[in-house]
Amino acid sequence: MKIALVGYGKMGQSVEQVASERGHEVVARIDPTLDSEVSPQALGDADVAIEFSVPAAAIQNIRALAEAGVDAVVGTTGWHAELGHAATAVEDAGTGLIYAPNFSLGVYLFLRLAQDAGRMANLLEEYDVHVWESHHRHKIDHPSGTAVQLADMLVNRLSSKARWSEAPPGAAPDPRVLYVASHRAGEVAGTHVVGLEGPDDRIELRHEARNRSSFARGAVTAAEWIKGRSGVYTLDDMLAQRFAS
Repeated sequence: MKIALVGYGKMGQSVEQVASERGHEVVARIDPTLDSEVSPQALGDADVAIEFSVPAAAIQNIRALAEAGVDAVVGTTGWHAELGHAATAVEDAGTGLIYAPNFSLGVYLFLRLAQDAGRMANLLEEYDVHVWESHHRHKIDHPSGTAVQLADMLVNRLSSKARWSEAPPGAAPDPRVLYVASHRAGEVAGTHVVGLEGPDDRIELRHEARNRSSFARGAVTAAEWIKGRSGVYTLDDMLAQRFAS
């Protein structure tokens, strides 16, 4: 499979290493730091593009990839409010798009476990649920896309929570709000915690990425899966058969 990398920072370089190990060829590296942008000429004969850029560029990159007829894997977060525009571009072009706030298969398992934890916590009203995430100092958006996905999922399962919000500085907490706290420092690959605070104990469900390789492996797996498909998909769609029970 021939792959174009859209975004060639540390994540893009990790994807390139994994892709090469799995026998794929990287035919294009597109990044503002390389004085390049998404175009048919820059993409060459790529079958699939793997996009890890920045939120402000993601939607335009998705449109350009669709117009070029190239299927896409998008791991950039912070653009999902414009998903409808992306879907229209992809459907009009007849290409495929798979997106996720986190392509780590370990994070997907963590989300499934958190889903079950939320369901059980809903039966124990004495436990207050919260979310905490930490990433490297270069990450622009907060909370992380994974933390937003966690918060949305938990609010839907907890009758005690009406909505979620980033932790308020110095404000009195509202018991009907699920609070999400973010931390940015150093070169942390990514940590997410779902906490259940009880009157006498604390329960934590935690996922901690040691490096970027798990995200890269998931993104390359997604590229193998999306090639030749048309439409818009999530990681749930890709893994539905594996986790069906």
